[in-house]
Amino acid sequence: MSWHEFVFSDKPTHRIRRHIVFWLLWWIYFAAIYYYYVQVGLERITFGELSMILILKTFLLLVVHILSCYAFIYLLVPRYLVKGKYFFLTTGIFFLAFLLLAAGYIIHSQIFPYIDLMYSNTKTSNSTLWWTSINSVLLTVPKIIAAATAIKLVKRWYIKQKEKEKVEKEKLITDLKLLKAQVRPGFLFSSLDHIYNYTKNKSPQAQELLLKFSDLLSYLLYECDDPRVPLDKELAMMKEYMFMEKIRFGKTLEMEIVVKGSAGNKKIAPLLLLPFIENSFRHSNSHAEQSWINLELSIEDNMLTMKLMNGVDIEKTQQEVFSDEIINVQKRLQLLYASNHELKMYAEQEICMTFLKINLSEKFDLHSTMSSITFNNHESNSLYAIN
Repeated sequence: MSWHEFVFSDKPTHRIRRHIVFWLLWWIYFAAIYYYYVQVGLERITFGELSMILILKTFLLLVVHILSCYAFIYLLVPRYLVKGKYFFLTTGIFFLAFLLLAAGYIIHSQIFPYIDLMYSNTKTSNSTLWWTSINSVLLTVPKIIAAATAIKLVKRWYIKQKEKEKVEKEKLITDLKLLKAQVRPGFLFSSLDHIYNYTKNKSPQAQELLLKFSDLLSYLLYECDDPRVPLDKELAMMKEYMFMEKIRFGKTLEMEIVVKGSAGNKKIAPLLLLPFIENSFRHSNSHAEQSWINLELSIEDNMLTMKLMNGVDIEKTQQEVFSDEIINVQKRLQLLYASNHELKMYAEQEICMTFLKINLSEKFDLHSTMSSITFNNHESNSLYAIN
């Protein structure tokens, strides 16, 4: 049985154990306080042969504490306090206080003297009987009621917080699934459109494109549903896509891919890097004599760094260069890696550069503060930065 189950479980056995532990701890505390109180002169009690006197007296008082505490929490609170019946609540409190005072007086005046005679044949003095009754019962019970109520309120607050966190986490997971699902249709339709054009023109490269597309489709359908996938498979899928695009562009595209370091057994959230690659091909400077894309991936320890550069048409605005797919993946990065990533994108004149850094050793943090988006203008050049 874990401590969480012991504290929060509603099973009768666990609830009984919790109550027993609570009252045992209170009994020890109350016995120590009561022993100190009577040692100063009201009733002299010593340990040793007379220690049973302390046990019996504090146990009888403990029974009064238990009955009054349960009467308040399980009778007065649900019947009157929760329902807003404050007059009846006040009346009940005064009646409970009267019963406590009467019980304390009877115990100290009638029962305790017989306990003293039973062990010492000496009857204790009654000079402080009323004050002793008030202090050990009437003034002590509110303390235990306050402690028990505080524990119940803290437990209630903790359970509510956990329920709230669960709802928020489920919402974020749903948002993540939706964002990830939005990546696939656009990518698939774009690739199919290219293959269709090659097939329609009876190009000999159509067969090679179709084989590579089947590998990519298998990866998207069967391996991207996990929260994290092997980094080497994600990079292999990216290379397959880039080679497909290279075939489509032909000699009009100059492409360079550099991978430094080893993926090893590292994992990453699926389809995080692909939208940047796809966006770079979409906005490559097709009107120039030579389009170009430069991709550099660096894996050092648990840090993945991607530097992606490509040419863009000078007429295109930053809103056209950074499409909805980029905003989509930026949201996924915020949800999955929160403050454990750095993303910057620059579009100035005919060059677009993407810099992405991810700490792969960190677990997904769905509750951290999301990164901020800032726009800066540098004289005549436009700059779009994601911090």
